[in-house]
Amino acid sequence: MAKPEQPEGVQSSSVQSAYFDNAATSYPKPPGVVAAIRDCLDQSLTVARSTHRAPFRADDVLRRCRSRLSSYFGGSAAEEIIYTFSATDSLNIAINGLVPDGSHVLVSPLEHHSVMRPLHHRRRAGRVEFDVLPADSLGYVDIDSIRSLLRPETRCIIINWVSNVSGVMQPAAEIGRIASELGIDFLLDASQAGGSHPIDVQQLACTAMTMPGHKSMMSIPGTGILYLRRDREIEPWRIGGTGHRSELLFQPEERPHRYESGTPNVAGIVGLDAAMDWFEQTGIENISTHSKAITSCLWDGLSAIDGISLIGPSPQHPRGSVISFTVDGIDPIAFSEVLSSHFGISTRPGLHCAPSAHRHYGTLDSGGTVRLSVGYFTSEAEVDYCLSSIAEALAGFAASSA
Repeated sequence: MAKPEQPEGVQSSSVQSAYFDNAATSYPKPPGVVAAIRDCLDQSLTVARSTHRAPFRADDVLRRCRSRLSSYFGGSAAEEIIYTFSATDSLNIAINGLVPDGSHVLVSPLEHHSVMRPLHHRRRAGRVEFDVLPADSLGYVDIDSIRSLLRPETRCIIINWVSNVSGVMQPAAEIGRIASELGIDFLLDASQAGGSHPIDVQQLACTAMTMPGHKSMMSIPGTGILYLRRDREIEPWRIGGTGHRSELLFQPEERPHRYESGTPNVAGIVGLDAAMDWFEQTGIENISTHSKAITSCLWDGLSAIDGISLIGPSPQHPRGSVISFTVDGIDPIAFSEVLSSHFGISTRPGLHCAPSAHRHYGTLDSGGTVRLSVGYFTSEAEVDYCLSSIAEALAGFAASSA
């Protein structure tokens, strides 16, 4: 296939290190994001609760960013966007609100701990039940099984849109349509899709959607986003001070205050607002096209290396920018450590907080996989360096065991 174009600001010269851990957090950040956060930290970060004579108005930024995020994701109102502290926080708010006691839930076999641990905790307490949807060997769920697994008490379908283990991209819009027809909620975990793929919540027909702010959304850790459809109110999970209606002994009813107790991560949201400038200038289609091309180059190169077993779908199938592989006879953590210490390549080995996914792919008992994940700023030169380094590391392991 054609080689991807080099993004602006990425050097094409030879490299001595490479970052392939964007699924954990994106790096580098756009320069404007870094500058905005730095400027923010030089100002007062108080929100809505004090009077300060400062040029920086955090409330204005939070309102503006909320509106921009709603438009960016195809929402119908700014109050559908709720600021949280992580994707895990967003998922806990959504799960505890959309899944009342006595409910039954359907999930994919590739869910992250941020979904499965809350469900397992509540099932152990006898409060909810769930069934896992069957999936094929690549990880795509069998959507025809949704209706056959329904119970009278089924209230929600929860789907990890892009697997953080294999990159498989589920048919979210079709699942959302089915959930809508059945009159049940659809919760979409977009942790590995937000910022790297076009998103329209109307087309997806999701009740709620969650993501972190620090992965492909290009801000910093400690930020999360929860989209909650305007006509679907849930009980708040975090309860406390909101800086709004402080005379009340109970949580305010108005959005977004109802769901945003605690001091927000102002610097992180300032980063999100600056990232929106970058998204508007760069274009999500350009971001998505580049990520797909780089992912294809990486996949094709890995496929040509003997001793590597790739997990999940090839780029000819719907997928994200995550690629996992195993190495014959070598522990993934040991292999990843060699890539880091000898070649300066950042990867993520192990189970990736998703043992259910590794059980599905047969990699649980062997310690998981080595995960590579690209972003918009990943260059072709970095891919070439990564591939040659993996081949050299394999040769080194082979020589040491000879």
